[in-house]
Amino acid sequence: MKEEKTYINKDLYNESEQSFYNNVNNDFIGDDFIEQLEWSMLIIQNNFKQIRLAPYIPDVTASHFDKAFLMSSGLNDNIKFLTPFSDSQVTPDIFPMINIKFMTILDTISLAKIKEMDIRQKSQLGVKNKYSYEYSMAFYRKDTESFYATKEGYGVNKSFFNLGNIDKITKNDIPNPISLHPNYRVPDNAFLYLPNEQIVQIIKHISMAYQVAMTMYYEWTVYIKEYDNIGFTIPIEPGLLSEIYKTSILNFDDKKRMLHFVRDHYRRKPKSDNNDYSIYVSKYLRGEYKFNYRGFYAEIIPPKYDLNRVKTKKKFINTLSD
Repeated sequence: MKEEKTYINKDLYNESEQSFYNNVNNDFIGDDFIEQLEWSMLIIQNNFKQIRLAPYIPDVTASHFDKAFLMSSGLNDNIKFLTPFSDSQVTPDIFPMINIKFMTILDTISLAKIKEMDIRQKSQLGVKNKYSYEYSMAFYRKDTESFYATKEGYGVNKSFFNLGNIDKITKNDIPNPISLHPNYRVPDNAFLYLPNEQIVQIIKHISMAYQVAMTMYYEWTVYIKEYDNIGFTIPIEPGLLSEIYKTSILNFDDKKRMLHFVRDHYRRKPKSDNNDYSIYVSKYLRGEYKFNYRGFYAEIIPPKYDLNRVKTKKKFINTLSD
């Protein structure tokens, strides 16, 4: 069989893997949430390049990470997540067909996307694992002002979500690489050739994706973007909302018109002279949820938990599976 050529991005030519990771350090964005939000809106406009180009590895573009949750150090005191690999580990039974995207600003600046494959895709790829995922990553380098991205496939067994402790992981629980091209196959023991650091990163991202989904199921969020660009989703935590309004990104003139829930109540019958308050009004949504301001587009997204309990004709973004 003729060996396939692999084309390495010219920016990375002759650069070792260790050298690459040393050069994606974040030393210019601090811990302040508003600073991180504004930097995110700026650098997401930069180039997206592929870490490795080959016939069986799909390209990854910026649009791949549209609506990503901004998971920054500035949120740590406001938004809490259940601990992964514990008794609180969320499973695919709770959130089937997950499609979670998030941007992390810590020691490095990275984008990640974990999307569960549907039955049709798994059939096309000959995938055997019940839980199989497209796993996408992109790392930002300030020296080239570019993101370097890749997309891979991984399958896990059900036992992966029942470990209780990451230290108890066995070879049966390690994510198994899957080719995302129907004409290519990955050996069953391919995970043996993966660096330990990569395996740990994949494990943490898949498990954490479900913890993020659980938290965001109950949180109000807002999707923000510049026109002709992708955007981010951030929680509208009361302590953060007042700060966000001070930025040039969101500065609505009339906050009272913003989307909000009206609790269930009784109202008086029309044209009634006897103050008959016998008409029951169920909880409903009122107000505007799409805004335009100084070149920015913003869309408020109510919690999925509440949307499942009210009737509304408004169409909202589904950040858990879109």
